Amino acid sequence: MIVMKINNLKFILSEKSLLHYQPFPKPNLESFDSALRVQMAEKHLRRKGMITEETLIQARKAREEDILLVHSPYLLDSVKLMSELGSGEVGDAAYASPDLMRSAIYTVGGALQAVESVVKGKEINTFTLMRPPGHHASTSNPMGLCYFNNIAIAVEFARRHLGVEKVSIIDFDDHFGNGTAEIFYSNPNVQYISLHEYDYENFGQGHYEEIGHGEGEGTNINIPLVDGAPDESYKAAIDEIVIPSVKSFDPEVIAISAGYDAHYADPVGNMAVDTTTFWYIGKTVRSLVESTKAKGSFWILEGGYNPLMIGPSIEASMDGLLGKPLQVMEDQIERVTPEPIIDANHEAIARVFETVNTYW
Repeated sequence: MIVMKINNLKFILSEKSLLHYQPFPKPNLESFDSALRVQMAEKHLRRKGMITEETLIQARKAREEDILLVHSPYLLDSVKLMSELGSGEVGDAAYASPDLMRSAIYTVGGALQAVESVVKGKEINTFTLMRPPGHHASTSNPMGLCYFNNIAIAVEFARRHLGVEKVSIIDFDDHFGNGTAEIFYSNPNVQYISLHEYDYENFGQGHYEEIGHGEGEGTNINIPLVDGAPDESYKAAIDEIVIPSVKSFDPEVIAISAGYDAHYADPVGNMAVDTTTFWYIGKTVRSLVESTKAKGSFWILEGGYNPLMIGPSIEASMDGLLGKPLQVMEDQIERVTPEPIIDANHEAIARVFETVNTYW
């Protein structure tokens, strides 16, 4: 008799991911991706009993050929050279340090282990608690604190080497994952869904009419919410767009770009959610894994720059993922959201639905 694993979760870490630093003192934006955010998250999750010796996997080092699955040789060589030089600007809001390459290549390796463990049936869910983040890194350009696109490399590794055909990526970072979108924009077998902050007065990348190209048309789904979006706006977007689109796509694996900078206390994002939303995201992913009969989910850390809140935020999302009830946490305080913000987000969600529902 085969006993199926349930409520299975492993965390992937490496001290090597802590070595890279941004050469700016706070309050510069670039300085917020520091080792401190991962260290405090790990400390919190250990205290809560989520990270133990039994649930911990040490990340391995990625190979250069893994990085080249989605990135150009030019990008790889640029990151290597700037790391050897020990400083300098690799891309917009992406700076080098002597240990950049070492940290980045272990973070990619952790992402590869995350997907490999799920696809091979060793775990149902994995979470890579490492940095630097990756979803802004495009084929040839590091940017926005990102150098190698960890989740894109892991997804392509699974498709090229692990026999996986279809993957859904859900990105809930406050910022649009332009790099991931670009890499898979014409790929019909990779669905990319991004919930992100968007300025409708100053248009930029991440608009809802960016739906993919050619054979990949309909697989790129942007849910651009106006700043100040509360928990109820995120829940509506998940219920009305994310759930039906993933069910329709029917992936074999669900990948999560887990950015926690939409939290109202984050110094970088401008959204207004608390741990209630992160719990609901985890609950949703659990339900989608079950309903699509996917092999499982793997989560790759992106943003989340308040060291005091990233641990509880990850805990809440993992509680939802493991089928645990919503905990009452200190950040779940009563907050008033102006009606115009709620109305604007409802309108945005409706426009996304009108744009993409014909592909379901």
